[in-house]
Amino acid sequence: MKKKPHIGTHVPITCYLKWILMVKFILLFFTTFAASHVTLDVKAQGTVSLRFKDINLKNLLLSIEEQTDVSFIYHDNLLKDIRVKDINVHQVNWKDLLIPILEEQSFKLTTLSGNRILIAYKDQQAKIASGVVVDKYGKVLSSVSVKIKGSGRATRTNNEGQFSIEVDKADAILQFSYLGYLGKEVAYQKDPLKVVLEEDLAQLEEVVVVGYGTQKRVNLTGSVATISGEDLENRPVVNVTQSLQGVMPGLNVSVNGNTKPGQSFKLNVRGTGNLSGSDQPYVLVDGMEMSLSDVNPSDIENISVLKDASAAAIYGSRAAYGVILVTTKKGKSGRKQVHISSNTGFTSPVNLLDMANSVDFANYFNAGTFNALGTKQYSEEKIALLQQYINDPTSVSIFPEVNTNNYGSWENSSNGVANTDWFNFHYKPYAVRQNYNMNMSGGNDGTQFFVSGGYYNEGGSLRYADIDYNRYNFNVSVNSELTNFVKLKTNVKYTQGNNLSPLAGFEGMFFHNLARMRPNVSPYDFYGNFTEQSIVPYLQSGAEDKTSNGTLAILGGLEFTPLKNWKIFTDLNLRKFNYENSVLKIPGTIYGIDNTPILVNRSEYNIPLSGSFARTMQEETYISPNIYTNYKVDLEKHQIDFTAGFQQEYNQLKELSASATELISFDRPGTDLATGTKSSKEVRNHWATRGFFARANYNYANTFLLEVNGRYDGSSRFAEDQRWGFFPSVSAAVNMSELQFFKDKISWINQFKIRSSYGNLGNQAGAGRYAYLESLNIVVPNLGAGGKYYFGDKRESYIQSPSAFNPLITWEKVQSFNIGTDFTVLDNRLSGTVEWYQRNTRDMLGPSRDVADMFGATPPQTNNADLRTRGWELSLKWRDKISDDLSYDIGIMLTDYKSIVTKYQNPTKFNPSGAWYEGKEVGEIWGYTANSLIRSAEEATEYNKLDRSYLSARDWVAGDVKYEDINNDGQINIGANRVGDMGDYSIIGNSSARYNFNLSGGLNYKGWGMNMLWQGVGKQQFLPGALDAYFWGSGSLAQVNVFKEHLDYYSETNPDAYYPNPYISPVGAINSYANKTQSPSSRYIQNASYIRLKNLTVNYTFANTWTNKFKVNRLTVFGSGENLLTFTKLMGMFDPETTVGGPGTGKLYPLSKVYSFGLNLTF
Repeated sequence: MKKKPHIGTHVPITCYLKWILMVKFILLFFTTFAASHVTLDVKAQGTVSLRFKDINLKNLLLSIEEQTDVSFIYHDNLLKDIRVKDINVHQVNWKDLLIPILEEQSFKLTTLSGNRILIAYKDQQAKIASGVVVDKYGKVLSSVSVKIKGSGRATRTNNEGQFSIEVDKADAILQFSYLGYLGKEVAYQKDPLKVVLEEDLAQLEEVVVVGYGTQKRVNLTGSVATISGEDLENRPVVNVTQSLQGVMPGLNVSVNGNTKPGQSFKLNVRGTGNLSGSDQPYVLVDGMEMSLSDVNPSDIENISVLKDASAAAIYGSRAAYGVILVTTKKGKSGRKQVHISSNTGFTSPVNLLDMANSVDFANYFNAGTFNALGTKQYSEEKIALLQQYINDPTSVSIFPEVNTNNYGSWENSSNGVANTDWFNFHYKPYAVRQNYNMNMSGGNDGTQFFVSGGYYNEGGSLRYADIDYNRYNFNVSVNSELTNFVKLKTNVKYTQGNNLSPLAGFEGMFFHNLARMRPNVSPYDFYGNFTEQSIVPYLQSGAEDKTSNGTLAILGGLEFTPLKNWKIFTDLNLRKFNYENSVLKIPGTIYGIDNTPILVNRSEYNIPLSGSFARTMQEETYISPNIYTNYKVDLEKHQIDFTAGFQQEYNQLKELSASATELISFDRPGTDLATGTKSSKEVRNHWATRGFFARANYNYANTFLLEVNGRYDGSSRFAEDQRWGFFPSVSAAVNMSELQFFKDKISWINQFKIRSSYGNLGNQAGAGRYAYLESLNIVVPNLGAGGKYYFGDKRESYIQSPSAFNPLITWEKVQSFNIGTDFTVLDNRLSGTVEWYQRNTRDMLGPSRDVADMFGATPPQTNNADLRTRGWELSLKWRDKISDDLSYDIGIMLTDYKSIVTKYQNPTKFNPSGAWYEGKEVGEIWGYTANSLIRSAEEATEYNKLDRSYLSARDWVAGDVKYEDINNDGQINIGANRVGDMGDYSIIGNSSARYNFNLSGGLNYKGWGMNMLWQGVGKQQFLPGALDAYFWGSGSLAQVNVFKEHLDYYSETNPDAYYPNPYISPVGAINSYANKTQSPSSRYIQNASYIRLKNLTVNYTFANTWTNKFKVNRLTVFGSGENLLTFTKLMGMFDPETTVGGPGTGKLYPLSKVYSFGLNLTF
């Protein structure tokens, strides 16, 4: 495994492979594109091959349309009952076939624009009305209904908003209608028409998907936020969850630990819901629970977020903290359409740390060891050699002190002369990601279909670690009208995700070690091989952490309409999830001075010299039948809508895992090919819910609105006598703009609605699956660790005694109150929403009351804690049109919330900085008040008169942090560590994100478009922990990393430094030094607020006059960037999203900025 040094512009072969793969997929795409044009050319030739014994003329025309690019226009009654017999042709021009047939019936053909063919009687003077339909902003409207008034003749606009229809007489009237827009009548004219439709405020923009149905937005009484799939398409994204960040008020999206390829994100609706962390929203995709990670963004039609209890109540126990409803695209009647999208991007770390050079590092390290130990590890001669190396790397030997097999531990790695920036060494300038999607849709009045497929690949940013993620998506949807009162819907979705990483079991340690590797150490030895400390031998050993997961979802249902306005729905949803993870650990290989291979297995990586292998396999099955009915009553001004039904969920998990050490072969790993310690484990569990629900809506003249919900839920997580709960909600609204005095007096307000809601929901997610039962735990040996006790001469499996349990645990009750207003003003140019809410979570699971020590076990949890969250939301959008060609929009969103514990079993409020107590605000940061460093020996002498023994027995010196004695008792301590007696400890900040906001804007000029999204947090603090070397730089001898920021440390020549004295010492003594400088204090609390240019997209849509030449309906090309700019006051070694939202140390896979380009093609 000999590796040559990385010098000059050398690029590892993996980079070439990525380019080869990218070129391969580009060639594949354009080959497919070219092939499609070949097909289009065949169509353009106009030849058909048909064979029919007896066929209706209309069906013959449809068959010709399928094989050519022509579209026939005719009156339905014109061709009624005309049949054609004995058709048998091959590659014949369609005109040669059709003209004789039509002439027999006295018909003639007239060619119109856009390959449209009019069929009419020869003696009939045909009149054709044509044109385009747009909205007030110039955006074309597809599928607009176009009818001839007083006749049954009708058509619809195509994707470009165009239409053509035959009229019988010169005074004909055309009627245009479209959901969400006012109808319009236009007189026939010979010249092409441009019809502009105005928004219908009675329907207010859109129909919104809600629980078990849809509602007009104007009639909503609950709090619902929506985003359309078209909005997502304007921002070329590859992850649905990430694309929702900052675009919907009340929906919080944050980093889930790290942002490596394929990583998921955390979702939260309206802030902290409970203290157990089980406050995630309920995600439904087409009515089935699924992960957003399994959804292809290009398949999405729209997304609704139900935020308050009244909107979410109908979903019961799973919806206590909001519901996210994803509706995917379905087929529509009409000609088949094919859509292709391609997106290629280049990723690089947003925030790559800037390490100090080797001379600055040595001087810093010497200052730290001298402050603590009175000695310096780097001699003046060594520092001179390091400077000489920086000036001329070829003039100095990189390993002057290294002897045979001396590889240097972390504590003694001052050996060596180099100037290595380990972050630049391990990170590539960029990585490649690729995303390709294709879908086809169409159908007729009886059956509609939608079929799609997608592929996504993202490579990692690490140079020597081949991290790779692949995702495949397939989706088939078919809706059929079996009879005039029975409809069938079927949908099959499949997602396959694959992760591969060589960081087998030591990912966390890799990022930890990356920072503490010293720049004076070279990654190469005398012969150009990688050293152990470079970590590369472990990355290239053949070790791998491989994960594969597949999700198959089958959704089926019937819709019955036994009577007008009465529908019955029966759905059966099945989801199968299969997961497999294998971890192969292989020791690294380095080479001694005599060039002999040596296996190495650094202890913190937990890699046995003989290797190890572990495999885990899971199978999860989810089944959910739903039966519900809907009945509507419309009595002039009175409208009643009633929905009732039944839902059940059953989820079963099976898991089998095995591990083994001392592998026989690294090339063919397996637990059966090992001779060392073996262990296995099997897990089986399940849970179920059952619910009965009902909802009634009352609407009086679109003015006064009322909604009542009720749900009776049962959960298998509770004992039988605690299992069931009833959860009601009510909401009401008044459309003030529908009142006559509003219409008469306040004309500049187009729509204004006030709404309010109150409701109760139950949460069962915080309880374990079997928390109400006694359980026995079996402890098994694991990779040599074994159980806790010896039986004979080795550790064996054993059964633990059951822990304490509580058969009385039951539902957490979530009470929600919401008041809000929706409005549009100034001729619909300005629209907005303002909301205030309060959510009380009662009977949360918390610790039991204190019990006597003789109890002998940890008391079980009980329902005895409460939490209150209050917040508000504001969203505004301005849309205007400057001219027919130029339009723009500007939006702003601002939200805030605060959560406070209102009840908790901690009567003395002990340890407020680390425990919950009544009155505690979620996110509190406690610490000492510190305004400055001690600046002189005299100031230190005066400060040492205080009792500082709680922190350290050592004396403070100039350069140490001056913690204030805020209670003036002559001591620096935390008092009795109880609220009200905290000594000099106080609340100095809060880590909760406050004032989440976004700023969005769009500009459209002719075919050009630009959209941008700025996202950020207005107020948030972050406090680095003691001995967190990423922030402090110094620590124990083995935990030192020095970035450029750390060089601003105290010295006699730098008394106004930001950082205090660095202290570096052995592990056993470091705390006594660190407590003098690194104890939590107001001086070093970080401002983690930020604003980030989350996305900037520029696109161009080619004119139809040009694309039609190539038989293409629509062609758009775009360039896009993500995470392009960030403004923050946070220290440079941290990123605000990954630091506060992640583990808090910064030691993780970094967030990436992305530059991408691509195209969207429809034909």
